[in-house]
Amino acid sequence: MEEPLITRQKLQEFGRDYVKILTRELLKAGKIATGRLINSLNYKLKDDGQNIAIILESEDYLKFVDSGRKRGTYPPIRPLLQWVSVKGLPKSAAYAIQKSIYKFGIPPTNVIPKTINAFDTDPQLQQKWEKAVVEQIIKKIEEDNKENTED
Repeated sequence: MEEPLITRQKLQEFGRDYVKILTRELLKAGKIATGRLINSLNYKLKDDGQNIAIILESEDYLKFVDSGRKRGTYPPIRPLLQWVSVKGLPKSAAYAIQKSIYKFGIPPTNVIPKTINAFDTDPQLQQKWEKAVVEQIIKKIEEDNKENTED
């Protein structure tokens, strides 16, 4: 079986960089009430035999932090009760927040697109990942050339 163009080690490094940048974006957005979301961030590699994918792991509510929540639906009360407890607010505040979210929704933070954008706009990341890809391409070419000269 042929070795992938980007090695497992480089994919792991990319996963670590992605989690690091996503953490930074969540902090910039002020999404640190309990720390549970940030502490849940991780990645795993999924190998199907032909390709290796990087899978982001997090608390389920990352999607609502990222995309927001449209008005007209009530969010679950349990996470709100935990949040008001951490903030030192009375339990009744959770119900008021739930009603407010129903009425007005939650604006998106777009932390995931911002994280992806960092790989396109951050000069250090661009240099690092372009260099990594170029190194792997050169390695592949050298291996192919070595095989061809041995035939």
